[in-house]
Amino acid sequence: MSPPVTPLPTASLGELLLWLLRRRVRKQVTGDSMLPTLRADDMVLVDPRAYRRKLPQPDEIVIARHPFHRDLTIIKRIAEITPDRRCVLLSDNAAAGSDSRAFGPLSPASIIGRVTCRILANG
Repeated sequence: MSPPVTPLPTASLGELLLWLLRRRVRKQVTGDSMLPTLRADDMVLVDPRAYRRKLPQPDEIVIARHPFHRDLTIIKRIAEITPDRRCVLLSDNAAAGSDSRAFGPLSPASIIGRVTCRILANG
């Protein structure tokens, strides 16, 4: 099963203001697991408060703690929510990176935040 590839919006002035107010966290993408949506070295903004009052939803792109390497963060798309509310995370590029096909569904507590947008680079 491949996750749908929904484009990620470019940062709006509102999102950049939230970042300046420290309501968003900037993260850099590493690797090709989220191609074509995100490339290595893309910068994204993450809402670390996104799931305080609501559960993650399918098709959202999230930053999560890798289940086997807790100091490593991963960026993946939520493909589905299981009946026990665990998140199945998949790469947009199934040929690259590890995802729930390798490590299984993750608890919502493993999710650090929802990716809200990407920041366009100069050039």
